[in-house]
Amino acid sequence: MNAITGSKGELSMVKDNRKKADALILVGVSVLVLMICLSWSFRASNIIAGAFNMDDVQICEELDEDLRPIRADKNMPADSQQVCLWFHYSKARRGDSIEISWYLNERAIQKETVRLSETSGTRAFYLLKEDGALLDSGFYSVFINCNGREKGELNFTVAATSEDFPAGNVVIWD
Repeated sequence: MNAITGSKGELSMVKDNRKKADALILVGVSVLVLMICLSWSFRASNIIAGAFNMDDVQICEELDEDLRPIRADKNMPADSQQVCLWFHYSKARRGDSIEISWYLNERAIQKETVRLSETSGTRAFYLLKEDGALLDSGFYSVFINCNGREKGELNFTVAATSEDFPAGNVVIWD
């Protein structure tokens, strides 16, 4: 009887080990499915975050009383004390982060980050010196990022004469 009882005990132990192995496999598969679902949800969130759209982008000297651009141009005169980046946006999410980075001759000179409270609207950002002095002559670039993704680049010049630098351009990514 001892041999038979020993076999039954071993068989019972094998069944218990098999149940534990099945449970571990089930937990492992569940964790894998959960990780795939989380990965997909983060990707879906990034796709939704990429829906931010700029409908109109302009560089101008200033804005009128209705917050519309005045003297929009890619070549600013040498006596410019400020430049305004103006754009209309749509398809944003409340809380989206907009980062505006200004460069002069490929050197970073100013950066500003704001959180949007509306899903569409108009925004304006100014580049000016604290002391009110004239902006330096040169080739300027301004980059617009939404939630860490580049959404557009606008190039313009501030020149002593219109022949000093070529006209700028606008590049918008959707």
